[in-house]
Amino acid sequence: MPTIELTEFTDPACPFAYSAEPLRWQLAWRFGDQLRWTIRTVGLARDADAQRAKGFDAERNAAVLRHFDRYGMPLAETDRREPAGTWDACRRIVAVREHAPGGELALLRELRFAGLADARRIDDPAVLADAAREAGLDPDVLERWAAEPATEEAFRGDLDQARDPGPVALALDHKLADVEADWDGHAGAAGRRYTCPSYVFRHGDRVAEVPGFQPWAAVETALANLAPDLERRPWPEDPADVVAWAPVPLATQEITAVLGEDDREAVRDRLRVEGVALEFPRGSDALWRAA
Repeated sequence: MPTIELTEFTDPACPFAYSAEPLRWQLAWRFGDQLRWTIRTVGLARDADAQRAKGFDAERNAAVLRHFDRYGMPLAETDRREPAGTWDACRRIVAVREHAPGGELALLRELRFAGLADARRIDDPAVLADAAREAGLDPDVLERWAAEPATEEAFRGDLDQARDPGPVALALDHKLADVEADWDGHAGAAGRRYTCPSYVFRHGDRVAEVPGFQPWAAVETALANLAPDLERRPWPEDPADVVAWAPVPLATQEITAVLGEDDREAVRDRLRVEGVALEFPRGSDALWRAA
């Protein structure tokens, strides 16, 4: 069985990355353990001032977020969303990756839901602590891990890699962004960085890049070109199977995507009628966990 090394470049505050979470679960269901997944953080905003410098005040943040309703993930229904930095959150994701591998995804998701579904500032120490607890982590231990020099080195490595996209990504320049003018780390000669989420697949000495927000077909095609002999698990037909399989609570849209359905409302109604999952309202929708 072939194994694909998958590096995901992402950030807990990016609404595009959040909107692409259904694709994560499509990949996980379809290919399972054949994908060896590493999450690397992009660090979109050093602090709230960096967000404000780009023109993202509370009102504009909320207005921009409303445009993501069409992608189906739970969102805060508010007219204000205070700007927040992401570096402290990213350091904690990296710290979990280094100290408790496998737990970083749960923390990343809790930070996303806090910022995007609940409109909380993910640079607030109280919010960071709440996200840690929800992800099954001790906030005090996580804070110590995040403060370690080795964590800072690993975090800076993530930021540098995110700012050195490969040749395929550079050929799709519209899917990249400028390296920040005040960037004080290392970056590739092109002065470009990955947007979120970007995927880099490696199979032996072959590499495929899928930069930026892309549909399922783009990712599936890249993997088919890289490793056509990957085993593909048949798509499920029952939402109960998806909920029981998932290691974390899933949003309605994520379950809908894995089922290959288009009607999120119908999937939600089916989950409620069949009673196969516990519903936890979040933002404009809900998360589901096996009953």
